[in-house]
Amino acid sequence: MTSPSLCSSPFSFSSSSPLLPLPCSLFSPSLLSLSRAVAPHSALNIGSKLSYMSPKKDRALAAHDFSRNVSKVAPLSCKVSFGRRDISSEEGSREESPTGLQEKETPLGKSTYGDRIMLSSFGPPLDSFGNYDAGVSETKFQMTLAELLEKSGVTPTAIYGDLDALITGVQDDSMEVCQGDLFISCVGSKTDGHLYLTEACNRGAVALVVGEESVKAQILRCGCNAVVVVNATDSALPVIAATFYGHPSRSLFVVGVTGTNGKTTTTNLVRSIFETMGYGTGLFGTVCFFINGDEMLEASRTTPDAVPAQRLMAKMVRSGTKALVMETSSEGLEQGRCNELDFNVAVFTNLTRDHLDFHGTMEAYKKSKGKLFAKMVDPNRHRKVVNIDDPNAPYFIDHGNADVPLVTFGMQNENADVYPLKSELSLFKTKVWVSTPKGALEINSGMLGRYNIYNILAAVAVGIAVGLKLEDIVRGIEAVKGVAGRFELIDEGQPFAVIVDYAHTPDAVCRLLDAVRELNPRRVITVFGCGGERDGGKRPLMTKIAADKSDVVILTSDNPRNEDPSTILDDMLAGVGYTMQESSPPGGSKIY
Repeated sequence: MTSPSLCSSPFSFSSSSPLLPLPCSLFSPSLLSLSRAVAPHSALNIGSKLSYMSPKKDRALAAHDFSRNVSKVAPLSCKVSFGRRDISSEEGSREESPTGLQEKETPLGKSTYGDRIMLSSFGPPLDSFGNYDAGVSETKFQMTLAELLEKSGVTPTAIYGDLDALITGVQDDSMEVCQGDLFISCVGSKTDGHLYLTEACNRGAVALVVGEESVKAQILRCGCNAVVVVNATDSALPVIAATFYGHPSRSLFVVGVTGTNGKTTTTNLVRSIFETMGYGTGLFGTVCFFINGDEMLEASRTTPDAVPAQRLMAKMVRSGTKALVMETSSEGLEQGRCNELDFNVAVFTNLTRDHLDFHGTMEAYKKSKGKLFAKMVDPNRHRKVVNIDDPNAPYFIDHGNADVPLVTFGMQNENADVYPLKSELSLFKTKVWVSTPKGALEINSGMLGRYNIYNILAAVAVGIAVGLKLEDIVRGIEAVKGVAGRFELIDEGQPFAVIVDYAHTPDAVCRLLDAVRELNPRRVITVFGCGGERDGGKRPLMTKIAADKSDVVILTSDNPRNEDPSTILDDMLAGVGYTMQESSPPGGSKIY
């Protein structure tokens, strides 16, 4: 038994139991101007309701009254401050602030986090964020090598050949080079682009950017028109790619979501909010990429490399896409894939163990994710959204400019700006009442499991941060019936429930199985594997958690890449005190 391959998911559970761009007037405020400036005791009860109540009595009462007396949106009286402008509305007022961040007063008290003010409320309107036109209108991009170098600001240490060579494309993968391309040879973790210079020339590259002057003579003999030598090709790559494609992110409203878990679901929820408001919204994520509307591409990696990222964003702009919501992975941030992306909103979901095969330490892992928040420097254009239940929240809050407005969310910290008043969970839907600075709202979501409430709160917080109406936030979140491989219910008529989930870290496995148990299944059977050539230290941890929280655990293979599956399974079995040798049938060599 293995996990359904359609979701590429390491987890499967069995519980025994009976686009086109629309008129900008649809957006109020408008996004158009942004183009400028996831206990085996009793049988599963399908109809049962599980309620979560805040320990704060006033929150519980508010939720009770709310669920009885209002339908979708009920404004709460509040006094909030934002920026330096005086703004009044029926939800409250905003008063002038010298810092741009002041405390709020609501029926739930002041919102603070230590000595840092946590709240940035729900204005100003989106069209004041000030992205500006990038001039991405060409159906075909081209410019001379000299123009590209001048506009990018890249300073070569040497140039050989014809600066008037016409560049019609940029590539860092020699196998993708076409006639007229500029090939930038970068040193990767597995290979060196300088080993493929001849191949690039033979495929039609007219110019090369290299980091080793010694290869110049060899390349000129291949018939390449020009060679540009720079100190660091990995630094030159993103800026050259962005320049060639006209800095398309400047013409998009860009939301970046970083964190160990929850990125995929959160980005899908935020994208749905924008889409249901009538704005074509792109998506870069683990499951797939969306260009505009239903135009979907297979995702090669969570955060695309610099060249395809810029090329796809340019396609988005040309097709009328107004916004981009993307998962910003720690590796992508560390490798500079996001260096030339102009983000408007940075979102932090959580931080737990993952990717130590790449980063080495948790501190380095955290610092890589912090690079996204370091980009939040302009209070007029930028917003921070942070999960303050996570102990690393202060680190991300402190990155970037302290004056950039901040919206927080959480389920455990009563000072969060966006907070659940009450929730009801079932195998088919999640119902949650949420408190926000702009009022309370009720959401009926197809996203299952308690941990998905965090993802819903994150999406709500983004909407609050950029000034969206509560009804638009609710409509967008409710439009998402589920995300592939994220607590995905598989129904093929079988007499038991099957759930597929992408959980691939110890924390994610723990939260997932807790969510499954909360649905009161009679028995939980967990089938999972660990990916090859990734952090081996988390393998025994995941197995121990699965064994502790399941009735039956079946270990299998999940994308071993170039690693021996037996080695992976041996690492996993160590979590429960076994080895592959002990688990193999006596006298046999096969693994069952």
